[in-house]
Amino acid sequence: MAGLMVALCVATLVGCGPNREKQIQAIEAHEQSLSMPDLETEDSVFTELIGLYRAFAADFPDDSLAPVYLMRAADASISAGQPEQAVELLDNVIDQYPGFEDMGGCWFLKGYAYETAERFDEAREAYTYFVDNYPDHYLAADTRKTLPYLGMTAEEMFEAIMEAAK
Repeated sequence: MAGLMVALCVATLVGCGPNREKQIQAIEAHEQSLSMPDLETEDSVFTELIGLYRAFAADFPDDSLAPVYLMRAADASISAGQPEQAVELLDNVIDQYPGFEDMGGCWFLKGYAYETAERFDEAREAYTYFVDNYPDHYLAADTRKTLPYLGMTAEEMFEAIMEAAK
């Protein structure tokens, strides 16, 4: 049912060309469908939402919502098991929207995307950039504390913590 509603929204958007308000309504309707209780989220639902986010940013690149939607698309990409796509989207935000108000969150999410992809060296670089450049961000202190354990198994982390406690 939610998929049908989204398909109708997308069809409406395609038929009428770029219309900011209609695209925002379609995005909000799709986001609502994701928050419905008892909904088993399939990758296709994320794929549709990512497409809506990307379409908005392509149609309205100068809109203040464009980097917000690209960042949400990156988050949805991670949820859909596509961390490489998330990195691409986040790089787009970093390169095209240097004044974006949540650039710190963008860098944190980039580190998380790399971590999810098990690209730990790149994750470490992104997280380090994040904590160095956004030290007052609400995630910075926790990120700084967990950075030494990046890529470790639970057992390796336990051993490292025990060794440090000696």
